[in-house]
Amino acid sequence: MKNLWNRLSIRYKIISIIVVTILLVTVTILPVVSYVVRDALLKQQQTNLESVKNLVTKLFDDYQSKVTNYTKLFSNDREIKDSLFYHTELSGEREHPLRAITRLFKSFDVSTIEIGDIRGRVVAVAEAPERYSDDRSQDPLIKSVLQGKVMSGIVLAKQGFIIKASAPILYNENQLIGTITAGILLDDTLLAKIKQLSNTDLVIVDSTGSVISSTLQAQGKTDRKTLSEKDLSGRLLIKFPLTDMTNAAIGNVMIIQEDRLPGIIAKTHLTLLIFILTISAGSVFVLFLVLNRVLRPVVKLREGAERIGKGEFGHRIVVVSKDEIGELSEGFNRMAANLEKMRSMEERLYQSERLAAIGKFAAGIAHEINNPIGNVIGIAKLRLKNTEDTAAREDLESIIKDSGRCANIIKDLLVYSRQSPPKKEMTSLTFLIDGAIKTVMNQANSKQIEIIREIDPGLQDIRVDPLQLSQVLSNILFNAIQSIESSGNIIIRTSVSSDNMAEISISDNGIGIADEIKDKIFYPFFTTKAVGEGTGLGLAISYGIVQNHGGEIFAESGKEQGSTFRIRLPMGEENG
Repeated sequence: MKNLWNRLSIRYKIISIIVVTILLVTVTILPVVSYVVRDALLKQQQTNLESVKNLVTKLFDDYQSKVTNYTKLFSNDREIKDSLFYHTELSGEREHPLRAITRLFKSFDVSTIEIGDIRGRVVAVAEAPERYSDDRSQDPLIKSVLQGKVMSGIVLAKQGFIIKASAPILYNENQLIGTITAGILLDDTLLAKIKQLSNTDLVIVDSTGSVISSTLQAQGKTDRKTLSEKDLSGRLLIKFPLTDMTNAAIGNVMIIQEDRLPGIIAKTHLTLLIFILTISAGSVFVLFLVLNRVLRPVVKLREGAERIGKGEFGHRIVVVSKDEIGELSEGFNRMAANLEKMRSMEERLYQSERLAAIGKFAAGIAHEINNPIGNVIGIAKLRLKNTEDTAAREDLESIIKDSGRCANIIKDLLVYSRQSPPKKEMTSLTFLIDGAIKTVMNQANSKQIEIIREIDPGLQDIRVDPLQLSQVLSNILFNAIQSIESSGNIIIRTSVSSDNMAEISISDNGIGIADEIKDKIFYPFFTTKAVGEGTGLGLAISYGIVQNHGGEIFAESGKEQGSTFRIRLPMGEENG
């Protein structure tokens, strides 16, 4: 695990830390948020239940007020009064009272209407005439009404709980002749109406817990049973008592509501989790993009360090910011520049030492060979004048030619080994370039090569040795012509660099220089030309001349891509 962590990039380490932090915060906060949400929902649920309870209680009170008002209205009905008076005077006549209450029963939304006499016996019932003469004298409701009061309350009858109201019937406003009672049955139908208003199920049970009426699908009109756990599974229950006129509990109204809280909490948890995960994923994605942008210079630094490690000291990093990473990039570039400068100095020192050693060796060899070669050439020329033999003349001409070649090599060696300090004077580079072009023009024309000049008009004269620099330019131009097989072009450009150096570039579209020999072209005796076409000292001599001027010369090329030789010479006092 440790090794895996060590192998991770900084980007993924930071992202890993952020992800772990988010997970820890989520694990910590989620239970707290869950508790707060659950507590708030529980309170809201309890408040809703209390509101429903108050609504149902009010509906029951409204029904009781409704029955009471109906009863008062019925007690003042003229037909009711007259029919009950007839019943009293005619010793038990019931047809008129029954017809009167039947009319009212059909006209008003009540479950039952009955008329009683002053002794508390039932005279007529709208629904059940067979109960005529039932004794209600001990009924608390009737007893109070016979005393002239209007009473209402809930009673448990065979049909179920009934909201009843009774009022005295007064004949001529002061003669009590009986009572009238109206009731609304608390059956399944009435509870269904209340359910539509309260959006809850209702169950009415008696004092033993038996179901009297219910809106639950499992309960029927004649089904009298207690509620099972299955009936209440996943439901909330709140109840209030049913009391009669004596305030004695005779049953309960149970308000049953589906418990949506677990589902709401689960949905809330899921929503919260999705929200956190979405925010986390978005944060990680944005963090990844930010880190990718922030750490991009670090990646460039790493790549640059690898390239420097491979020896590419000319590589530089683009500085895009002024922060710490930008400062680090600038420091890296300074380090690379110093390394490049040190490498260049080392190469120059090595080259100088190498060339000096070769020069001393070449000077010794040249002195030893020069005199014998001179004697050979002199004797061969003398014999050539004094002989007429054709075969002998051909041999002598060959000796003179080959000996002359050796003499030229020795001459170059002596020039190389005896390079004198430059005799500098203010010189026009344009003048030197034009002179070098004239020197090689015949060779260029023979191969249909065009030489193009692109001279910087702002380039001033500089202090150089005109003879030595002309030799350098002619040598490079001659090499460029030889690298072009036929019909090419050579471009000579001059410019002034930002570090106050005069630059001369000579480009051709010849065969180019292979990468593997590019570092060797300035070595003495190194040549790619055929035997007899070059000594391999031209570029070595040019290198020494430019160095003695305090400048530098280097080649840029690729195989089959042409070559560009650049000469950089200092301007101003440092050249003096």
